[in-house]
Amino acid sequence: MSKLPVAALVAVLIILGIGTFIEGKLSDRWGRDRSDKLDAFTERLNEVPKQFGDWIGVDDEINMEEFAASNCEGCVSRTYTNREGQQVNMYLVSGTARHVTIHTPDWCYVGAGFTKEDDPQQYTITEVDSVQTPPEFLKATFRKEDPLGTSRQRIFWTFSDDGHWRGPRMPKPAFAGRSALYKMYLITDLSNGLSSSDIDGPQIGFVRDFIPILNGILFDDSDQQL
Repeated sequence: MSKLPVAALVAVLIILGIGTFIEGKLSDRWGRDRSDKLDAFTERLNEVPKQFGDWIGVDDEINMEEFAASNCEGCVSRTYTNREGQQVNMYLVSGTARHVTIHTPDWCYVGAGFTKEDDPQQYTITEVDSVQTPPEFLKATFRKEDPLGTSRQRIFWTFSDDGHWRGPRMPKPAFAGRSALYKMYLITDLSNGLSSSDIDGPQIGFVRDFIPILNGILFDDSDQQL
């Protein structure tokens, strides 16, 4: 049996090493990247307003044990109510792409005992002021039966690191290697008998009011691409 020349063997090992390193960086396998951008993204969460337009927000209690398990950095969980009594729960987190993209409702809610009424679908909300690229979401409805009744939640979720909010079906490869990323859920309770089509309105109106304000807070000139 012929032996592989030493030079060729060294070349193969170098190629394999470079490939492994690149893949590890893209997937954040080597550990959390404490970038300045991630620190800035997390700090800006403190500036997300509790009141804007017709909406007034109240902070929700955060399960810190569950949040710690997500390996994300910062979090805002708040329920906003408008003058008509419509409510939207906004859940916004910061972290590296590796951790932010693996905890999405189609996994977490199913793991918590919910079933999907429909598969996640991409949904774009148009006519948002000051935003060239309309925000894109994934949306789905989740149901959970228990002795106290039926819980139904309509959830929109999206990601951004530059002011363009996107809802890719496969977020992990779409945002691979990002050292800082936001993820936002917009949740509306359907348990009071409203249909999925009826409840789209509050979330759409909320996005049109909220995204222009939010982008001005979360992204500076070096991040945002309008």
